[in-house]
Amino acid sequence: MASRRTVPEAIRHLFGIDVARESQLLKTKANSLVRNGLIKVEKELIVDRSATYLASGQEVVLYNALLLNAVFSDPKQIKAIFDNGETRQQAAVTLRALFSERNSLLGIGLSSPDAMDLVEALADDHDLYTQRLPNPFARLPQVAGDNLNLLQALLAQAAVLAPADSMLLAYLQGDLGRAAELANAVESSEPSVMALRQHLIDKHSEARDFDALLDQFKKM
Repeated sequence: MASRRTVPEAIRHLFGIDVARESQLLKTKANSLVRNGLIKVEKELIVDRSATYLASGQEVVLYNALLLNAVFSDPKQIKAIFDNGETRQQAAVTLRALFSERNSLLGIGLSSPDAMDLVEALADDHDLYTQRLPNPFARLPQVAGDNLNLLQALLAQAAVLAPADSMLLAYLQGDLGRAAELANAVESSEPSVMALRQHLIDKHSEARDFDALLDQFKKM
């Protein structure tokens, strides 16, 4: 049976945000996650028009997906975090580096204990379909950051980023080559940053080896 809440109603219930007034971006992102099949909905015909409600149990999925969307803007990547173990572990490594030793991020209030609990939940066997992730944000970044997620907000301040943040930003943008280049120059005493640094260098090396192998096959 449907939960009897539409997507905007569920967002208001879960986060206290009226998407019509405060953030159309959240509604748009949620609808993208409906279209790619991560969030299930049910349609009901009411007096010659259809109404769309979240299916039973989907509020948890919506909640977790929008938390992850605070950093990862691509709906395909968010769905992969739910369903693919390797993608999920990569997300945990990224978030550990992003949240480590921070009480705020680009002016957005951040609870450090909850942030690390979120990381550990992703790294562990926390069921993203039935259990809410810890929410480290005083206000969802998609709302607090002028309708930007953290990746976009970082990009807007790219000129003043620390080297480790520049490395992280390049990785989140999907530019593995640039991320690895920056990683080679990063020095940090923070284990989470160094773990991400090594992860990026290794991934780039694997990608280069794969490209070289493809080139060999093309020449055969």
